[in-house]
Amino acid sequence: MLKRVIKILTNKPTKIDRPVFTKYFEKENKQIKDLEQLLKISNDASKKIIEQDIKKLRYGHIGENNVYYELKNSFIPMICLHNVRLKYKGMVAQIDFLAITCKYIYVIECKNLIGDITINSQGEFIRHMKNSHGKVISKEGMYSPIVQNEKHINILKEILKQELKYKNKLKRVESLIVTANPKTIINKTYAPKYISDKIIRHDQIIDKIQSYESDNKTNWVFIEDDMRKISEILLKYHKEAKIDYNKKYNLPIKGDKKYNTYTSSKYNDIKKEAYSKKNQVKIKSDEELRRLLKTYRLQRSKQDNLQPYMIFNNSTMEELIKIRPKDLYELRNIRGFGETKCEKYGKDLINMII
Repeated sequence: MLKRVIKILTNKPTKIDRPVFTKYFEKENKQIKDLEQLLKISNDASKKIIEQDIKKLRYGHIGENNVYYELKNSFIPMICLHNVRLKYKGMVAQIDFLAITCKYIYVIECKNLIGDITINSQGEFIRHMKNSHGKVISKEGMYSPIVQNEKHINILKEILKQELKYKNKLKRVESLIVTANPKTIINKTYAPKYISDKIIRHDQIIDKIQSYESDNKTNWVFIEDDMRKISEILLKYHKEAKIDYNKKYNLPIKGDKKYNTYTSSKYNDIKKEAYSKKNQVKIKSDEELRRLLKTYRLQRSKQDNLQPYMIFNNSTMEELIKIRPKDLYELRNIRGFGETKCEKYGKDLINMII
């Protein structure tokens, strides 16, 4: 206690004078390198999906590199960690950057957003995709990065509460959403203040942190021992993700001619069910399928408490009608259907279409 008091009274809570990384940013992304190797043994169907995932990972890595550059070249005394995957009581929090200063713990989510984003008065995020002439060609809802980061923060708080017995100090955890794509325009005109204040461009992150740090109302600080202890605890709970690439991308198993399913056995069940229906049920007309998709979209939007276009918009609906995906491989190639939506709506849509 005396040590803490002396450090606070002398206004020297830490000897750190610039950012110190206890978990470094890796210039070469291991997952990208792994996927590049998998391309050499992948089949035609999985190759396309792997190439898409590599593109997304590269794009995201560029965004994180921009944030890393800003943090590293600031002169803010802080301990930083990159790419921390906290696992606690069956829950997982994937955090892009953590920055621990004498006053706050910043949980930083990097978003390399594509298209222009509007945040409405309800805090909903709506993506507008434009063509080469600048005309909006589609509009779709997206999962709120604010909500996503808050879930990560809740897990982090539970860990600090258990390990360090923190209570009031947990109020010092701040969420920051950093957009790393300079071409993306975010319209925050009607966004609630608690949301608009937390969304910034990567070149604004240092100014934002400094504004928090200059708050003289804070009556308690983390000394260097606290900062390092927090870092050690979080690294203790960091668990690298183990990805079964064979299972995820339907790759051949060494010594076996059989192939795995795309993501899990239930996806294989969907394909079998779809095949069976295809051979028993008369093909639906475009108009009938459009009516079924609209009805389903409305029902799911009420069930999930979302706007209908956030399930899928009209442009995506027409693509579903035109392509008529018969399994999750084909569904994933339709704009707007990533793993999350395939997981949530895939079985229903395939059974409806086939």
